[in-house]
Amino acid sequence: MSSDPSPAGGEEEIRRLVGAYQQYQAQAEAIAQQVSLTQMTLHGLDSAIQAVEALDSAPDGQEMLVPIGSGSFVYAKLASKERVVLNVGAGVSIEKPAAEAKESLKARKVEVADAGKKMGEMLGKIDQEMAKIQSVLAKYDMSMGSEKVV
Repeated sequence: MSSDPSPAGGEEEIRRLVGAYQQYQAQAEAIAQQVSLTQMTLHGLDSAIQAVEALDSAPDGQEMLVPIGSGSFVYAKLASKERVVLNVGAGVSIEKPAAEAKESLKARKVEVADAGKKMGEMLGKIDQEMAKIQSVLAKYDMSMGSEKVV
């Protein structure tokens, strides 16, 4: 990135910078969406961990509300608190003892949180690059007087 805001070749440099800025902006929006999905996943994992932990104090046969989607629930009775069915991806679910299921959920939560942290760091780097471009474009804007750069 050139820091010399001279008018000679300036238009071409401005176009290049604006194009790079727009690419960074698109990347930032995509990463922000992924971060949002990551946060939703973390919330779901927290809820699942709490539910498995709550099984310890629930007696077999306890009546409970079970979510079926879209904010809807059905009444059900707890048949067994010893086993939990976990989704392991690609539409595949496996049955595990409750203690193992809780540990699997906690491990998955750590992985998702780490991925979210890395995405947040990437977003920060992209924001820094966008700020650098804005700074250079501002120099071009000042050197060109009344003509607007962006």
